[in-house]
Amino acid sequence: MKMLMIVSRSSLLDDLLRVLAELGVNASTHLPEVHGRGEAGSALGTFAHPGSNSVVLAAVDDTAAERVGAELRAFHDRNAARQRGAQIPFRVFVLPCTQVV
Repeated sequence: MKMLMIVSRSSLLDDLLRVLAELGVNASTHLPEVHGRGEAGSALGTFAHPGSNSVVLAAVDDTAAERVGAELRAFHDRNAARQRGAQIPFRVFVLPCTQVV
């Protein structure tokens, strides 16, 4: 089993959740209003750095992790093309996951 940890600008959340639903990922946890800094800039919820990020956590089997990861890469690339190569505030991490309870 793998844990997908998806960090994106909150403005991408609805589109991201739609893509996950289309891929059959129907169980996830959403952490809204997350703040931080990264390669695509700062989202600190402040006057100087407005905006926020969202984190989505989803546990999936190993096969689904590869399939979903590939589709999320395509989602990123489509958004990057629309922004003409600008950094997209969207990262996906795949972690080992063992369910205990």
